[in-house]
Amino acid sequence: MAVPAITDLSSLKLNLSDYLARNDLEDYYPTFIELAEKRLNSALKTLGMQGATDLSIANGAQSAALPNDYVEWVRVQFTAGGRTLGLRYMEPNAPEVTHRFRPNGPPQFYTVTGGVLSPVPARDGTYRLTYYQRLPPLTDGAPTNWLIVTAPQIYLYAVLAEAYAFQKDEEKAGVWTKTTEDRLAAFVAESSSGKVGRRIERAAEDAAEMAAAKAIG
Repeated sequence: MAVPAITDLSSLKLNLSDYLARNDLEDYYPTFIELAEKRLNSALKTLGMQGATDLSIANGAQSAALPNDYVEWVRVQFTAGGRTLGLRYMEPNAPEVTHRFRPNGPPQFYTVTGGVLSPVPARDGTYRLTYYQRLPPLTDGAPTNWLIVTAPQIYLYAVLAEAYAFQKDEEKAGVWTKTTEDRLAAFVAESSSGKVGRRIERAAEDAAEMAAAKAIG
């Protein structure tokens, strides 16, 4: 019986069993998927990963906590009194942060460390943070996310790499890791050129790619 196309967590697991040709690893699938998502969070920087949120600083506070799904900053803007300014990122120990700023002026820079965003100089107001978000993890209660809908093969390849690493099969783990990295590079390039929005219309091409990839397993 043919396995279904990958559209959610359940179909991902079915395809994983088919590629592995084993039925004794199913209890480990959640761990493989979690590890794959952690790898993807570090490697995947596309428009689909970006989100934005408003952080408020008031009463003379010096920083604001980052959102729980924060991975990496993109930009920060400060708004107060109807005025919006773009801030520059600086390392926490940069000279600009320690003494090269206008102490009585608006925020000029920001640092990100220890789970907080710190503007320099800190001013009460709203800070619009655009940032890369973690992938929404696949769970029984939330079986889909934007990546598995848009590029299901990336999910499959990344999970296969973790599954073979678990089995101490370094050769196959290396092959699937390389396949994941190659597909990620192509996906990021497509996203940067504005093509990634059309990926959902290419289910047949994705299926053919995954069938070809299966031959290397």
